[in-house]
Amino acid sequence: MQFFKRQIVEAYRELYRKGYVTTMSGNISMRIGDRIVITPSYTPKHMLTLDDLVVMDCDGNVVEGHRRPSSEWRMHVAIYGTRGDVHAVVHTHNPTVVALYMTGRRLESPLTEAQYYLGGDPVLVPYAEPGTWDLARAVAEALRRSNVAVLDRHGVVAVGDDLWEAVNRVDVVEDMARSMLIVRDAKGAADGAPTRGPTPL
Repeated sequence: MQFFKRQIVEAYRELYRKGYVTTMSGNISMRIGDRIVITPSYTPKHMLTLDDLVVMDCDGNVVEGHRRPSSEWRMHVAIYGTRGDVHAVVHTHNPTVVALYMTGRRLESPLTEAQYYLGGDPVLVPYAEPGTWDLARAVAEALRRSNVAVLDRHGVVAVGDDLWEAVNRVDVVEDMARSMLIVRDAKGAADGAPTRGPTPL
């Protein structure tokens, strides 16, 4: 169990360094047997220690830990309940991806390897109140047909057979969004648009 907890702590620091989460935002979990290890609520995520992590059963009952589990624990439980092949869930707030979808656009990557890593297109989940069963069920249903869900005006949820596969999928969708903006700006420059810098979304 300590080995998996250490992975979560390391992964969260990496996500924070890349700007995908803020001090208090986002969450990560891993399923080990009939237990779920999840990040806590109201704790600076980039300063997490192994003792901060919470262990739950597959119904969401806390069985180990002195902190409250992430407010999105319902979402993690629901995903594991519908995806027996998933052993890690990563929820981030990728700024480029969220902004892109807020403009009504979808991820259409010029990167051919993106489909290889994702295994399919990201699915958009309509807005629902964070931390609720409504959101949990909607995300779990979306992830029946994809490995990445984009939560409207909220963030990204990626799943994987292991933690680093889920983290990589978070990276890939952010790369896709950035690439779309670069392509858009390059086309604008070719058409004679101003090239003083990236245009606003």
